[in-house]
Amino acid sequence: MKKVAVVYKSKYGSTEKYAKWIAEDARADLFKANEIKADRLKEYDTIVYCGGLYAGGLLGFSFIKKIYHKICDKKLIIVAVGATLKKGEAIEEVKNHNLTGEMKGKVQLFLLRGGLNYKKMNVIDRFLMFLLIKSLKAKKNKELDEDTKGMIATYGKVVDFTNKNSISPIIKEINN
Repeated sequence: MKKVAVVYKSKYGSTEKYAKWIAEDARADLFKANEIKADRLKEYDTIVYCGGLYAGGLLGFSFIKKIYHKICDKKLIIVAVGATLKKGEAIEEVKNHNLTGEMKGKVQLFLLRGGLNYKKMNVIDRFLMFLLIKSLKAKKNKELDEDTKGMIATYGKVVDFTNKNSISPIIKEINN
């Protein structure tokens, strides 16, 4: 039986929720990114890294980049958790922004929809969201897609788009 590790870095909880679901369904060991060492990950056949998306960057992914030379012979699956509906566009952006050239051909990337909780956000994140919403509202309504309209409509609210069923393709990939 394959040995699987799920490593995650979560800021507000959606990524942690997905990481726990994946670990449970895959019968994997679960680790916070700041609590696991590269040498320990070498004992696993498959490593799933889950991180939240912030301005295109994958939270905590620098850890994987730093140790990639030690785990490059492992199956590596990346799970990015963000608020966007535009999966196709976002996946390419996440790949280009986060993965090295060597990783792009070997790593499987999934994008799952998380949530927004303005009450839990730190001051900087709330300010950045304020600026984003302000810039979006300045556009003409016909220029806005459904994803953007939804973001404006939920601004300041608690929204949770996590869905356990959406991990099915990830579990299939782990088992392949």
